Amino acid sequence: MIVMITFFKEKDHLKCLFPTHMHGINPKRLLFVLFLPFSLFFVQLGMAATSSSARSRHVEVSLLSELDAVSPGSHFYVALRMKMDEGWHTYWLNPGDAGSATKIDWTLPVGVHAGSIQWPSPSVISLPPLTSFGYEGECWLLIPMDISQEQQVGSSVNIKAFVQWVECAQSCLPGSAELSLTLPVESSPRVDESLKEGFQKAKYEIPRSPPESVSISFMDTGKNLIIFFQNKSGKILNFESAHFFPFQNGIIQYSAPQQLRLRKEGVSLEIARPSNNASALTEPLSGIFTAKLSGLKGIEKINWDIRARKYIPPKVETQKTGASPYFNKKFFYYLGLSFIGGLILNLMPCVLPVISLKVLNLVGAAKEGGGSAIAHGLSFVLGVLFSFWIVVGLLILLRQKGLELGWGFQLQSPPFVAFMALFFFLISLNLLGVYEIGVSLVSAQSLVEKAKGLLGSFLNGMLATLVASPCTAPFMGSAVGFALSQPPLVIFLVFSSLALGMAFPVFVLSIFPGLLRLLPKPGPWMVSFKQFLAFPILGAVIWLIWVYGKLRGVDGVLDILLALLFVGLGSWIYGKFSGPFHPLGVRVLSMLLSLAILLSSFYYVVVETERSFSTKVAKKEEWIPFSESKLEEYLQQDVPVFVDFTASWCLTCQVNKKIALENPEVKKKFEELGVVRMEADWTNRDPKITEALERLGRSGVPTYVFYGLGSASPLLLPEVITPKMLLDVLNKIEKEKKQKEAQAKSGEFFQ
Repeated sequence: MIVMITFFKEKDHLKCLFPTHMHGINPKRLLFVLFLPFSLFFVQLGMAATSSSARSRHVEVSLLSELDAVSPGSHFYVALRMKMDEGWHTYWLNPGDAGSATKIDWTLPVGVHAGSIQWPSPSVISLPPLTSFGYEGECWLLIPMDISQEQQVGSSVNIKAFVQWVECAQSCLPGSAELSLTLPVESSPRVDESLKEGFQKAKYEIPRSPPESVSISFMDTGKNLIIFFQNKSGKILNFESAHFFPFQNGIIQYSAPQQLRLRKEGVSLEIARPSNNASALTEPLSGIFTAKLSGLKGIEKINWDIRARKYIPPKVETQKTGASPYFNKKFFYYLGLSFIGGLILNLMPCVLPVISLKVLNLVGAAKEGGGSAIAHGLSFVLGVLFSFWIVVGLLILLRQKGLELGWGFQLQSPPFVAFMALFFFLISLNLLGVYEIGVSLVSAQSLVEKAKGLLGSFLNGMLATLVASPCTAPFMGSAVGFALSQPPLVIFLVFSSLALGMAFPVFVLSIFPGLLRLLPKPGPWMVSFKQFLAFPILGAVIWLIWVYGKLRGVDGVLDILLALLFVGLGSWIYGKFSGPFHPLGVRVLSMLLSLAILLSSFYYVVVETERSFSTKVAKKEEWIPFSESKLEEYLQQDVPVFVDFTASWCLTCQVNKKIALENPEVKKKFEELGVVRMEADWTNRDPKITEALERLGRSGVPTYVFYGLGSASPLLLPEVITPKMLLDVLNKIEKEKKQKEAQAKSGEFFQ
């Protein structure tokens, strides 16, 4: 009504509604006047729960409410919805190695209370050697709100929020926005149906307390943080892809792999502690634990908000006399599970190609008679058993020395993973026919051929076990978990049952070679099938490279890919020039050359890259805080200055610092030339640094600039810098310095 009265105060408006040339009132305009206040009311009602939105360069933010209208005593959620451009991210409560958490400052009317942000589980954002925690794509940060009982029906509440965040990709920018949300107060709350699904999904993403049946504790060994998970019901927790995000900053190495291990007490997650152990671990240890839990119901997503107390070792109870404490119904139950798990293990992608190759060998051996097939089958079984016993022996030995290891523990060793990737690649090249082993032995005696064939079956069994080590089949996880909590004899028997289960299909075919008649007769199809089997093994190579990348970062992936390139080259040289139709000299030279290439490749990726990875630079250097006045003083004295515009929340800044600025050769060159290094720290907002960036035509960090290089304008470097890039500029400074010194000396001479 106020708007309508104000509208009619204006004479022009009256003329517009009631023209002077008309004796009556225009009916359409009369209807407009009558319905104007009602339309304004409905517009206001519809806009009541609508938030203003804002956008920075790469992030759009808006404030949403799950209620269109609140009532006295209401409890509800509002959401800060953040939509990031592709490739950009914002940060979680604990940003990790770099970054800054999103913050909200509220301006609320009397009777309205806002709770703390309910953070959804973050993602791991890795830019080796640093790791951060944050969100990509879209995230909803939920905030609980309470309306007091004294709030008057018919009034409205206006919620205002000042939001600050950091958005990062290769460069980082601070963002901020002022958002508001007006909600009418009615006698009963009214849900916004258009946002109902979004709020339900956001609530689901909020971590919850673990079930009461799961006990969680932790231990700080000084080098590692170990979190223990024990199911009080006695069932094995088959966690996969687990990760712990601590609320407290600086208590773990964020880039370190987090290792799941099977223990006597249950399952543990082991994470490396920082080398300086700057932040002591206090009770309770709190954070978010995410994982996948495999069970009879399928894969379940774990999203727990955990509060762990310090680990207390369980009391050792004396066993009652009488029956054996180990060989009971539970033992035989898990013995059967391990056999079934071994059977199913044959169907796993990492094992099936090797088993298929063995079946092909049996098809070829069957035509020589049943005895030959049986001999090949038994050799394969012995190879599987022997290699399982080696694994068991290593497990028992290392566990007695205090190391808690589980099935597939060797995959925690980068050299082993690299070796396996190169070894599998060699196998795939052999299957594809790039090279053949034993071509020159075709005319050897039949006895030697048979011995070689049986040895091949034995080695094939060992290879099957080797490739099975990273795989876990249904029923197998529970059996292995039980075995690793028992004495050595039980471990030995359970793993032997697992080995027999895996070798059982080949064993049956060797005893009943007539079953092989169901397969096609030996012929060209065997060659084609053998070549096809190279591709699953190449898939295993890709998977091993991914594992190695998780352990050693993107630089490690480059190292192993280079090694694979040269392994392929060596294999091609051997296959191309070692055949019997080539002269003896060519054959010998090709064998020696290919062997040298292969050994060098294995040595490079297994030994040399590990040595270079373990070499770290610990020396620190002093940086002068950025100051416009000091910069002018140095430039007036003709002293070159390098300024690093950085921030602790900028991930790219920290990576550049590790790779380029802390490079020993770069640091030495800076010191030799006397280049002043300034750090413009933009972690907290600083108007002077913002103005300096704007003058340089930049709006974010990282920004790297050299001043005083013989020209009036500064030299800007890209956001991602390398040691070579810095050394090129420093060498230019050195050259100019020498030229000035030479000119000064020549001037003195003429004087």
